[in-house]
Amino acid sequence: MKNMSRIIGFTLALVLVLTSLGAVAFAAEGKRNIVIGLWWDKYYDSTHETLEDDPSYQGTISDQMRFDAVKKIEDKYDVTIEYINLTYVGTQESINTSVLAGTPDCDIYLVDTAIGVPAVMNGYALDMKEILPADSDIFTDKIIMNYLDLGNGGAYMLKPVAAQTQVEATYPLMFNLQMIQDANLEDPRVLYENGEWTWDKFLEYCQALTKDTNGDGIIDVYGFGGYEGEWFECMLMSNGTHVASDGIENFSSAEVTEVLQFMQDMYLKYNCAYPYAQESASDIMRYIYRDGKCAFSPGAAWILGANADYNWDGSAASTLEFDMVFVPWPVGPSGDQATNKMKLSNGEFYIIPVGVEDPELVYNVFYDFTDWYNGDVSIRDDAETLGWWYGITGKDLDIQDWNFEVMYECGLREQFDLVSSLSVFPDFTGFFNGDYTPAQFQETYKQEFQDALDTTFK
Repeated sequence: MKNMSRIIGFTLALVLVLTSLGAVAFAAEGKRNIVIGLWWDKYYDSTHETLEDDPSYQGTISDQMRFDAVKKIEDKYDVTIEYINLTYVGTQESINTSVLAGTPDCDIYLVDTAIGVPAVMNGYALDMKEILPADSDIFTDKIIMNYLDLGNGGAYMLKPVAAQTQVEATYPLMFNLQMIQDANLEDPRVLYENGEWTWDKFLEYCQALTKDTNGDGIIDVYGFGGYEGEWFECMLMSNGTHVASDGIENFSSAEVTEVLQFMQDMYLKYNCAYPYAQESASDIMRYIYRDGKCAFSPGAAWILGANADYNWDGSAASTLEFDMVFVPWPVGPSGDQATNKMKLSNGEFYIIPVGVEDPELVYNVFYDFTDWYNGDVSIRDDAETLGWWYGITGKDLDIQDWNFEVMYECGLREQFDLVSSLSVFPDFTGFFNGDYTPAQFQETYKQEFQDALDTTFK
C-alpha cells in the first residue's frame, strides 16, 4: 500500500520524467506533495521514517528539530514534502522542458546563478513580490528568508538565511587599527556610521598613511594594498554599479569609468597604493597587510585565517602584532550608502517555477520548512557551525564581534554580477602601470564581456 501511495495523484507523464532522472515522486493519498528538486540527497522529508535515515546523523538537537519539523509542516498545511535528487544536469533539463511546457516537475528547484539567472531571464521563475504580502519577512526583516536582487525589481531567487551562508564570500575593507590610531585619524567605523566614509575621505586617509618610515627616501608603508579581483568587485558595488548583471555589458559605462579612474589614480597620481605584483599577484597582494606594509586591504575571514593570523576560538594568541578591523567600503560618487550592495552573489538559491499550483502555499510550506529552528537563530547559527567564520576574525572580542557583524551585513546586501566568472581577464597590472587610460581599458575589454554574456544567456 505504501508503494502504491507514492504513485497516486501524479500523471503518467510526470512519473516517467522523474523515473528517467532516477527518482519516483512520493505522495500520501489525498494530500498535496510539495516536491523540491535538487542535485544531492538531502534530509529530512516525508519519505524518511527515522533519524538514522540520514547517513550523517550525529544525534544533535538540530538533527531532531529538522526531523520534527517535517511532521509539523505536514499537519499544519495538510501536505507532504519530498526532496528529489535530479542531478545538476537533470535540474537544468527539468526546468528547460517541464516549466517551458507549463507542467513543472517540481514545486521548488534548487539552483545556482548559472541555472537560476537564465531561468529568470526566460520567464520560468515566479516573482514573489507578485505572490506574497509586502510585509513578508523576505521583504522586511529577512530573518528566515532573503532573495537575490537581480536589479529588475523582482524577487525570484530565494535564499534561506543562515549566518554561515551570509558571511561566506564577503570582502569588507579592513584596516590596521594601530596605524589609524598612531596617525590620530578618526576611526573609519565612526565615519561610516556618520555617513562620511566616502572615496574622497578614503583617499585622504590613504595619502596620510603612505610614509617613508625610516627616512631613506623610499616609501615603505602605503595607504592601500590588495588583489585586483576583490578590489575591483568591491569598488564597483561601492559606486552602485556592476559589469555583467544582465545580458548587456556595463563595463563601458560612466560609473565603471569612475571606478577605474579612482583605482588608477591611487597608483599613478597619488602613489598611495602598494606596487602591484607582476606575477603571483593573488598570493602576494592579498597578504602584504601581514607585514605592516599597508593600512587598508580587502579583507575576508578566510584571508585572515589562511595564515592563522587569529586562533579559531578567538583567543589572544596571534601571529599579528596589530588588529585588522573590518568596515564597509567607502561610498563612491555614483553610489549610495543606504542602497550599495556589499557581496557578489554566490552559492545556491531556490526558485518556484511558473505553472506551479497555489504558489503562495508552496512558499509558505518552504518558509516554515526552512524555519526548522522556530525562529531561534541561536540554534541555527550555533557556535559549532560558526566557529571557523567567527573565531578567526579578531583576537580582541569587541573587534571579533564587530568584524562578524560587518561580514553579516555584507551578506544581506547581495548583488548579482558575473564579472568574476565570465573568463574575461583584463590586464589590471598593465592598467595600474599606465599602459591604458580608463577609456582605453574599457574599449579593449567591453566586447569580450559582451561575447561572454551572449554565450551565458544564449
